[in-house]
Amino acid sequence: MPSQDTWTPGMTSKVSHYDGRQRTWVITPHYGALGKTNKPVNGYTDVHYRCEQARKTVYKQTISTGSIAYDFNNVYVTTAQSLIQDMQARGAAYTTWGTDKLVVQNACKLKALTKVADAKVNVAVALAEAHKTSDLILDTANRIYKAYRAFRRGDLKGVAQNLNITPKRLHKSWLEYKYGWLPLLMDVKGAAEFFAQQHVVRSPEFTVTAVEQVLKTYSKVISVPTYGGGPNHDISIFYSALNVAKVKLWCRLDYRPTSELQQLGLTNPLLVAWELIPFSFVFDWFVSVGDYLTGLTALNGVNVYRGMYSETETFAESLLEPATSRTASGLLWSHSGTSAQAAQRAYNRVSYIPDPLLLYPPAKNLFNFNKLVTSLALIQGNFKRGNGRL
Repeated sequence: MPSQDTWTPGMTSKVSHYDGRQRTWVITPHYGALGKTNKPVNGYTDVHYRCEQARKTVYKQTISTGSIAYDFNNVYVTTAQSLIQDMQARGAAYTTWGTDKLVVQNACKLKALTKVADAKVNVAVALAEAHKTSDLILDTANRIYKAYRAFRRGDLKGVAQNLNITPKRLHKSWLEYKYGWLPLLMDVKGAAEFFAQQHVVRSPEFTVTAVEQVLKTYSKVISVPTYGGGPNHDISIFYSALNVAKVKLWCRLDYRPTSELQQLGLTNPLLVAWELIPFSFVFDWFVSVGDYLTGLTALNGVNVYRGMYSETETFAESLLEPATSRTASGLLWSHSGTSAQAAQRAYNRVSYIPDPLLLYPPAKNLFNFNKLVTSLALIQGNFKRGNGRL
């Protein structure tokens, strides 16, 4: 396995700044001569370290004579290796990055599976809710007709009431659009795409790519002993961390009829049951149960003959210690303070074949304005005046 290391030769140096890389990779003989479906995903690891530090001056001076004894006299005091190791140790102790970064791996793999599924429309759910759809269409038609008649009479208040655009009824229009008309239009679009696909057939070989990332910032103030004694002083530490996960799958349709049934939602009874549970979409705002259930049958009729998973993690620390000066017992204790920065960027690529049973529903932290409006409309629409219950 070939490798390259430009970090180790200077990592024990005490210098203003230093950076280096450690790389390893796999080479497949005659890779270019291999057929398209036979080319493997070769492993590759690349870790890049970078650090820098300010000079430090630390001394004690006898006030009566003016003589100075230096601990450090305008020098760099820490090795590059120690700067990186200290960053790693403090990051593990003072941040939750170790667990925060794990969410992207599962979420990215599930996202790739939902793209493989390419679900067009859930026929079973559509049939189960056909009566609701017909009621929605009939009720809307009646309200539009009544609004038109009110407009002919010059009754603008009646127009607003029939169209649900008064302050007390506006939430009804929003919910009808969000969970009535919009899903219906998406089903129509999906059905049209599916039937168009029967003439412009889905490619027997295709690739899907999914990317997920998490970005976090942290800060920490630690109290440390002051040079020469006396009250402790604070050191400020700031962290930034980014993790980007990527999945790429090369797929082949091994049995088209099964894949088409999956696209119509006819091979996933669990998803049908979930979609028919009232307000299940609200739970999906916070935990992607629907996507997880879709992923369980995504590979029906599909063969993933090659897959790649890669992860890029960047973690950086910035440390600032202020200068201190203290007089005690006839001595002046002086510390110039210091600053240091360290960063590590690690890239890793491996071969990957998905297994839906190894995944779990990922949690979501996104609660945007759209969901806020919808939640308020649901609360208003379900709140029963007089007893204060939902």
